[in-house]
Amino acid sequence: MVLVLVITALVRGVGQNLQDHLEVYVQQKCTKPITLYSAQKPVRMARIGLEWLWKFTGDGATAHLESGGFIRSEPGVPHPDIQFHFLPSQVVDHGRVASTMEAYQVHVGPMRSTSVGWVKLKSTNPTDHPIIEPNYMSTERDIWEFRQCVKLTREIFAQKAFEKFRGPEIQPGNHVQSDKEIDAFIRQKADSAYHPSCTCKMGQLSDSTAVVDPQTKVIGVENLRVVDASIMPSIVSGNLNAPTIMIAEKAADIIKGLPSLQEKNAPVYKPKTLETQR
Repeated sequence: MVLVLVITALVRGVGQNLQDHLEVYVQQKCTKPITLYSAQKPVRMARIGLEWLWKFTGDGATAHLESGGFIRSEPGVPHPDIQFHFLPSQVVDHGRVASTMEAYQVHVGPMRSTSVGWVKLKSTNPTDHPIIEPNYMSTERDIWEFRQCVKLTREIFAQKAFEKFRGPEIQPGNHVQSDKEIDAFIRQKADSAYHPSCTCKMGQLSDSTAVVDPQTKVIGVENLRVVDASIMPSIVSGNLNAPTIMIAEKAADIIKGLPSLQEKNAPVYKPKTLETQR
């Protein structure tokens, strides 16, 4: 705790620049018994657990989130800014409550929200929880993008491929249609995708908001580095796991004094749609 206080006093940017991915669940009732609804019954759950322990197979051997994708919120966006995770189940209260029916859903949210928050210590008592202010949905752009998330998801679920599985929309529900109604649904149901980051921003010494330098060293403090998702200057357009592993691998090479990997002239993929827009 004392170390945190010292760092905070020396580096103004500590705890600032908090960014996260917010998402909502758009849920559709399924007309066929092919979802995880029956798998959430107590007896079936016990069988699934035993199968996984014995054979490492079955429903317990997967997170059931293998399907996903990225799209653009509108033409002209340089790279996708909305992410989908598809799940063959209805999630209630982050999975703490069992599904109540055969259903499927997507977790959908913007990847590059413009809302920025902060985190700081509540006191010098290490048992006190910190004060966290994510500042979600504080810009008009974020509100518009979230509307697009709902509208584009509905467009996808309305496709012919879902026709024989598609029942009534559970959430937000067919009664939610206007922008005002969609905004109210989002504010009520949006949840963190568990991607808080950027509170120890990497930057140059000339940047008063930077916490670590390009070598991952905490500015103004000797023999201290930060190597995790908090050093991202801005949040990545996707999940944090792989980028954080990459950051750690790079930092390990820096610490060991290893030279940078040789650059390769690998072509960067450019979709035809973007080329056409230009």
